[in-house]
Amino acid sequence: MKQKASFFGRMVLSVLCLFGLLARPAYAGTGDSLSARLDAYLRPCAENAHIPALSVTVVDKDQVLFSQSYGGCESGDTPFLLGSVSKSFTAVCIMQLAEQGKVDLNADLSVYLPHMEVGGSVTVGQLLNHTGGLGEHQTLENARIVQEQGVHHYANVNYSLLGEIIEAVSGQPYPAYIAENVFEPLGLSHTAATWEGSLENGLIDGSTNYWGVPVQRRHRYPFSSNAWITVPAGYLSSSTDDLGRYLQMYLNGGERILSEESIQTMFYGDTVYVEGDIPFRYGYGWAEVRDPLPEPVLRHSGLIETGTSCVFILPESGLAVAVTANVNDYFVTNEMMDRLGWGIVLMLLGEPPNEIPGSEYPLSHLRINLVMLAVLTAAVLGTLLPLGKKRGKACRATLFLLIHLVLPVLILLIVPVFFATPLWVARDFVPDVFITVAVSSALLFAGGLIKAVRSLHRFFSSK
Repeated sequence: MKQKASFFGRMVLSVLCLFGLLARPAYAGTGDSLSARLDAYLRPCAENAHIPALSVTVVDKDQVLFSQSYGGCESGDTPFLLGSVSKSFTAVCIMQLAEQGKVDLNADLSVYLPHMEVGGSVTVGQLLNHTGGLGEHQTLENARIVQEQGVHHYANVNYSLLGEIIEAVSGQPYPAYIAENVFEPLGLSHTAATWEGSLENGLIDGSTNYWGVPVQRRHRYPFSSNAWITVPAGYLSSSTDDLGRYLQMYLNGGERILSEESIQTMFYGDTVYVEGDIPFRYGYGWAEVRDPLPEPVLRHSGLIETGTSCVFILPESGLAVAVTANVNDYFVTNEMMDRLGWGIVLMLLGEPPNEIPGSEYPLSHLRINLVMLAVLTAAVLGTLLPLGKKRGKACRATLFLLIHLVLPVLILLIVPVFFATPLWVARDFVPDVFITVAVSSALLFAGGLIKAVRSLHRFFSSK
């Protein structure tokens, strides 16, 4: 649900804490041996994680080392919506314009978007590494500085603003600019920045998990520039084979798309330290994780309502990985997807991969479902519980207020308080939790209203 560190950072931290890595030589296998090992690892993982469709591509700077699809994914050419992996593409566009002298990374965004007032100065570079202080759940309509500047606060609105800057400086719509300057030069024929283009390329259907069951669900594509997650921030579509080609661009020093200097700036030049159990540094559309890995790994993940993705670059080994899936299961499968992606990286580094046992998925959902059932049961019992005629009026009134006012308010506050996430985000990303909270609260409020009407009726009937 949370977009700052939770869509990639918190997952990185929680997963890496499980690794217990020891430095070993990098994995030396190539060709058929690598493909066989990866396939033997991924096939049961995809099944045990209940991923409807999964696609994985591994490349070095010259060739595709592995490309395989699982479940309902037809091939490595099948496009998925990328979520926040889109941000690295947007960062590439900004760096191109910076190389041309059209964008100054140290300039205030008001230089390029004079109509945008955010309550202070925010530079282009701060938008790129999320240090301008803008709020996590803001849009272009309400973007304001609300956090400490210079500190990493992940917010989609930063990249929505960068998309606006690209349009203002280039004089082209964002989809036209990125197609002309990134997709076409790299030959990314199954990558798009529009809904129509995504559908023409064969965009795969998405799904969302409800109480442990993946349900096919219509993609919520952002047709408005004022959406929380806009196209530049999270709605490019691409296949893993195209992503592999895109990652090769970095491994090959830019391939006339970017200069090597710009790539180094994106990776390492203006990074901000992000504290956690396993700290990392966030640059321009990429996060760098070092310890406890044998070598540094660059990474970014993506999450939308109906799918997840992740890309990795191992600069020292000259390898890169792209992983996409067409399901969002926030509390279970998404974490498994993260482990799966890191499992591939670990294999490439000569480490044992993360396992995903077959029993983990049903047991994890059983625990979560029991919690939701307990909340719903408490609401039903509270609604049916009689206040009791033998109790005094003050006692009945207090009990009524606790059950039918305080309790439903507390239930509604579970997501905003414990997850620091608005209910509208929960509605889109964890709908089963939202439904449970909404129905439970509504039952208690409605039960209270019915009890109040009955009490008033009895009161006036006795007159």
